[in-house]
Amino acid sequence: MPCPNYRRKRTISKAFRVSPEENERIELLSKAAGVTQQEYIMTKLEDKEFTIVPDIRTYKMLRDEMRAVYQELSRLRDCSEMDELLAARVSLLSDLFTGLKGKAACQMDKEDAVIAELNRDL
Repeated sequence: MPCPNYRRKRTISKAFRVSPEENERIELLSKAAGVTQQEYIMTKLEDKEFTIVPDIRTYKMLRDEMRAVYQELSRLRDCSEMDELLAARVSLLSDLFTGLKGKAACQMDKEDAVIAELNRDL
């Protein structure tokens, strides 16, 4: 009996186990890249580079993730109570925000330079 979707290219399924921390990292990085988890994993397996152009969805996702981290951190009375999963999440989010800031700063520097070069005759 033929497969209902006989034109499908990917007919083989691969499964592997990850820890909760690894799962959260894959989910967060794939969301930030704006691709599915499968596309993210395949790109990393093939050692290809992502070209991520942040859009409003990316910023909203990162904002929501940061809000969740903030809520978890505000519940802690002492930083020594922070578990490894939360520390890894904070580190990953800070790396993502730092990367976005670097790209945004470059664009802002270019815009500032263009404005500075304008001559206005009054």
